[in-house]
Amino acid sequence: MIRVLLVGESPQSFFLHQKYLERKGCECEFAKCERTAWQMLSDRQFGLVLSLPPSRGTSSPSLGILLSGSTTTLFYALRVEVGYWWVPILRLGEECLGAPVLRPSEFANALDEVLKEIRADATWSGNPMRTVHPTAVPAKGAALAESDCQAQATSRRNNVPWWRRGV
Repeated sequence: MIRVLLVGESPQSFFLHQKYLERKGCECEFAKCERTAWQMLSDRQFGLVLSLPPSRGTSSPSLGILLSGSTTTLFYALRVEVGYWWVPILRLGEECLGAPVLRPSEFANALDEVLKEIRADATWSGNPMRTVHPTAVPAKGAALAESDCQAQATSRRNNVPWWRRGV
Protein backbone atom coordinates (compact mmCIF):
# COMPACT_ATOMS: atom_id res chain seq x y z
CA MET A 1 0.00 0.00 0.00
CA ILE A 2 1.29 3.46 -0.90
CA ARG A 3 1.11 6.08 1.81
CA VAL A 4 0.20 9.56 0.61
CA LEU A 5 0.72 12.71 2.66
CA LEU A 6 -1.64 15.59 1.87
CA VAL A 7 -0.31 18.94 3.14
CA GLY A 8 -2.59 21.99 3.20
CA GLU A 9 -4.86 24.20 5.24
CA SER A 10 -7.89 21.92 5.06
CA PRO A 11 -8.54 18.24 4.31
CA GLN A 12 -11.54 19.33 2.21
CA SER A 13 -9.12 20.85 -0.32
CA PHE A 14 -7.99 17.31 -1.09
CA PHE A 15 -11.37 15.59 -1.04
CA LEU A 16 -11.48 14.51 -4.70
CA HIS A 17 -7.79 13.62 -4.82
CA GLN A 18 -8.05 11.63 -1.61
CA LYS A 19 -11.04 9.63 -2.85
CA TYR A 20 -9.26 8.97 -6.15
CA LEU A 21 -6.07 7.82 -4.39
CA GLU A 22 -7.98 5.62 -1.95
CA ARG A 23 -9.75 3.92 -4.87
CA LYS A 24 -6.27 3.20 -6.25
CA GLY A 25 -5.31 1.44 -3.00
CA CYS A 26 -3.50 4.30 -1.27
CA GLU A 27 -3.63 5.25 2.39
CA CYS A 28 -3.92 9.04 2.80
CA GLU A 29 -2.91 11.12 5.80
CA PHE A 30 -3.26 14.86 6.31
CA ALA A 31 -0.92 17.54 7.68
CA LYS A 32 -2.12 21.12 8.15
CA CYS A 33 1.33 22.70 7.63
CA GLU A 34 4.84 21.84 6.49
CA ARG A 35 6.11 21.75 10.07
CA THR A 36 3.64 18.96 10.87
CA ALA A 37 4.53 17.26 7.58
CA TRP A 38 8.23 17.27 8.55
CA GLN A 39 7.36 15.55 11.82
CA MET A 40 5.21 12.94 10.08
CA LEU A 41 7.95 12.31 7.51
CA SER A 42 10.46 11.72 10.30
CA ASP A 43 8.15 9.06 11.81
CA ARG A 44 7.23 7.13 8.65
CA GLN A 45 7.79 7.10 4.90
CA PHE A 46 5.33 8.35 2.31
CA GLY A 47 5.56 7.41 -1.35
CA LEU A 48 3.72 10.52 -2.52
CA VAL A 49 3.30 14.00 -1.05
CA LEU A 50 0.80 16.54 -2.41
CA SER A 51 1.19 20.06 -1.00
CA LEU A 52 -1.20 22.99 -1.35
CA PRO A 53 0.39 26.29 -0.34
CA PRO A 54 -1.46 28.46 2.19
CA SER A 55 -3.84 31.04 0.73
CA ARG A 56 -1.94 33.78 2.55
CA GLY A 57 1.79 34.24 2.31
CA THR A 58 4.37 32.26 0.42
CA SER A 59 5.37 28.70 1.06
CA SER A 60 8.98 27.75 0.52
CA PRO A 61 9.67 24.33 -1.03
CA SER A 62 11.25 23.02 2.17
CA LEU A 63 9.62 19.63 1.69
CA GLY A 64 11.56 19.35 -1.55
CA ILE A 65 14.80 19.88 0.35
CA LEU A 66 13.86 17.34 2.99
CA LEU A 67 12.76 14.68 0.51
CA SER A 68 15.50 15.12 -2.07
CA GLY A 69 17.34 11.83 -2.45
CA SER A 70 14.54 9.80 -0.86
CA THR A 71 12.11 7.57 -2.75
CA THR A 72 9.26 10.07 -2.39
CA THR A 73 7.46 11.85 -5.22
CA LEU A 74 6.41 15.43 -4.41
CA PHE A 75 3.96 17.79 -6.11
CA TYR A 76 3.20 21.40 -5.17
CA ALA A 77 0.00 23.07 -6.30
CA LEU A 78 -0.37 26.47 -7.91
CA ARG A 79 -3.73 28.13 -7.34
CA VAL A 80 -5.46 29.27 -10.52
CA GLU A 81 -9.01 30.49 -11.16
CA VAL A 82 -10.40 27.03 -11.90
CA GLY A 83 -8.54 25.01 -9.28
CA TYR A 84 -4.88 23.99 -9.10
CA TRP A 85 -2.09 23.33 -11.52
CA TRP A 86 0.32 20.74 -10.13
CA VAL A 87 4.07 21.25 -10.27
CA PRO A 88 6.23 18.12 -10.05
CA ILE A 89 9.10 18.89 -7.66
CA LEU A 90 10.55 15.40 -7.05
CA ARG A 91 10.06 12.07 -8.79
CA LEU A 92 11.21 9.20 -6.58
CA GLY A 93 13.44 11.72 -4.79
CA GLU A 94 15.05 13.14 -7.94
CA GLU A 95 14.54 16.79 -8.90
CA CYS A 96 12.12 17.51 -11.75
CA LEU A 97 13.68 20.72 -13.02
CA GLY A 98 11.97 21.86 -16.21
CA ALA A 99 9.06 19.45 -15.86
CA PRO A 100 5.80 20.78 -17.30
CA VAL A 101 3.05 21.99 -14.99
CA LEU A 102 0.05 19.66 -14.96
CA ARG A 103 -3.45 21.03 -15.37
CA PRO A 104 -6.33 19.45 -13.42
CA SER A 105 -7.38 17.36 -16.43
CA GLU A 106 -3.83 15.97 -16.77
CA PHE A 107 -3.17 15.35 -13.09
CA ALA A 108 -5.17 12.11 -12.73
CA ASN A 109 -3.15 10.50 -15.54
CA ALA A 110 0.08 11.71 -13.94
CA LEU A 111 -1.01 10.28 -10.58
CA ASP A 112 -1.69 6.91 -12.21
CA GLU A 113 1.82 6.87 -13.67
CA VAL A 114 3.36 8.00 -10.39
CA LEU A 115 1.59 5.23 -8.48
CA LYS A 116 2.85 2.67 -11.02
CA GLU A 117 6.40 4.01 -10.67
CA ILE A 118 6.25 3.94 -6.87
CA ARG A 119 4.96 0.36 -6.88
CA ALA A 120 7.56 -0.72 -9.45
CA ASP A 121 10.36 0.94 -7.48
CA ALA A 122 9.20 -0.72 -4.25
CA THR A 123 9.01 -4.12 -5.94
CA TRP A 124 12.38 -3.71 -7.64
CA SER A 125 14.26 -2.65 -4.51
CA GLY A 126 12.49 -5.00 -2.11
CA ASN A 127 12.57 -2.18 0.45
CA PRO A 128 9.71 0.16 -0.35
CA MET A 129 10.80 3.29 1.43
CA ARG A 130 13.13 4.92 3.89
CA THR A 131 12.31 7.33 6.68
CA VAL A 132 13.78 10.80 6.37
CA HIS A 133 15.00 12.71 9.38
CA PRO A 134 14.33 16.48 9.35
CA THR A 135 17.18 17.21 11.75
CA ALA A 136 19.64 16.50 8.94
CA VAL A 137 18.72 17.95 5.58
CA PRO A 138 20.25 15.62 2.98
CA ALA A 139 22.84 17.05 0.63
CA LYS A 140 22.08 16.65 -3.04
CA GLY A 141 23.01 13.14 -4.03
CA ALA A 142 23.82 12.05 -0.48
CA ALA A 143 21.30 9.23 -0.64
CA LEU A 144 23.16 7.74 -3.60
CA ALA A 145 25.94 6.65 -1.27
CA GLU A 146 24.22 3.36 -0.59
CA SER A 147 24.84 0.78 -3.30
CA ASP A 148 21.13 -0.08 -3.58
CA CYS A 149 20.26 3.57 -4.17
CA GLN A 150 23.06 3.83 -6.73
CA ALA A 151 21.62 0.87 -8.63
CA GLN A 152 18.15 2.43 -8.58
CA ALA A 153 19.47 5.72 -9.96
CA THR A 154 21.34 3.91 -12.75
CA SER A 155 18.23 1.92 -13.60
CA ARG A 156 16.08 5.06 -13.73
CA ARG A 157 18.51 6.88 -16.04
CA ASN A 158 18.02 4.18 -18.66
CA ASN A 159 14.28 4.89 -18.80
CA VAL A 160 12.58 8.11 -19.82
CA PRO A 161 10.70 9.38 -16.74
CA TRP A 162 7.05 10.36 -16.96
CA TRP A 163 7.80 14.03 -16.37
CA ARG A 164 10.08 14.22 -19.41
CA ARG A 165 7.52 12.60 -21.67
CA GLY A 166 5.19 15.57 -21.16
CA VAL A 167 2.31 13.56 -19.66
